[in-house]
Amino acid sequence: MIKRLIHVKKPSIILVCLLVLTVALPLLSGCTPQPRQQSIINVGVILASGGLGDKSFNDSAYKGLLEAQKKYNIRFEMAEFSDKESNMEALRSFARNNYNLIIGIAYENMDSIKTVAAEFPNIHFAGVDYELTGSNIESVVYREQEGDFLMGVLAAMLTSTKYVGVIGGTDIPAIRRIISGFTQGVAYQDSSVRVFADFAGTFSDPEVGLKMALARYVEGVDLIHNAASKTGLGIIQAAKQMNRWTTGTSGDQRYLAPGNMLGNRPKRVDITIEMLIEEANKHQFTSGVRSLGLKENGIMIGPFDENVVTPTMINRLEELRQKIISGQIAIQAE
Repeated sequence: MIKRLIHVKKPSIILVCLLVLTVALPLLSGCTPQPRQQSIINVGVILASGGLGDKSFNDSAYKGLLEAQKKYNIRFEMAEFSDKESNMEALRSFARNNYNLIIGIAYENMDSIKTVAAEFPNIHFAGVDYELTGSNIESVVYREQEGDFLMGVLAAMLTSTKYVGVIGGTDIPAIRRIISGFTQGVAYQDSSVRVFADFAGTFSDPEVGLKMALARYVEGVDLIHNAASKTGLGIIQAAKQMNRWTTGTSGDQRYLAPGNMLGNRPKRVDITIEMLIEEANKHQFTSGVRSLGLKENGIMIGPFDENVVTPTMINRLEELRQKIISGQIAIQAE
């Protein structure tokens, strides 16, 4: 099997294609016939703003594609997020080429997926991190509030200034659920702790995250929960610069600022992508909305910096995690 990385440039958008080709050796006369090659599954993905290298949402989606590629005979093509016209053209290009599955990552792609799915009713579309209905659309949303409740509990256990908060990317439902869960978790653990909530207005500008986080740390905040994707890289930089703490909502980012980045509450976009491709492989596409939380491992917590987050704290989080899964603790989405 030969893998070739190809860059294809189109107007206003760069499509990154990873083609998986199976090369069959010529059959010699008299040899036993080889089994017929499994048909290729073509998957088109439009990424969220921030693109690859965000060490967050998009990188997790890419990881899911690579893992699915190890299991299934897939060819995938990724379109970087651009302006609305270019995004729609990328999606239409996938559809005109009869891709088996077209996935739109993040809320900002919702309208484009909705429009193009209506134009190509025989093509299967999927939306990740937003609720969208249609006869040929499957969407996956997350109960972020469950995991971020636990991160709020952790913040309340750690803070010495009694002042913590969240910086989110933009004002969208998923970020509001994160803020709500975090705020409820802080109050559950210690109602005397103050909580701020800011919107950066972007998921793709680390400089904005840096400036906002520095301002809050100067005010006396000692822990900021980062829900801003690539913008959040600036929050991590600020925590390191001010020697304060930050937690996040992505994969394990502790290596970016050891001692300051304490751990994350990852949203398993990678697992979601694998799940969607597995269903496409089995011809089991089902339209509708699916919700993933702690119980389904769509939302997870940790690992944490064990030099700061003690075993007692981790045990407390695990106790509460089990209560959320069992329904003993109910958390409001907003």
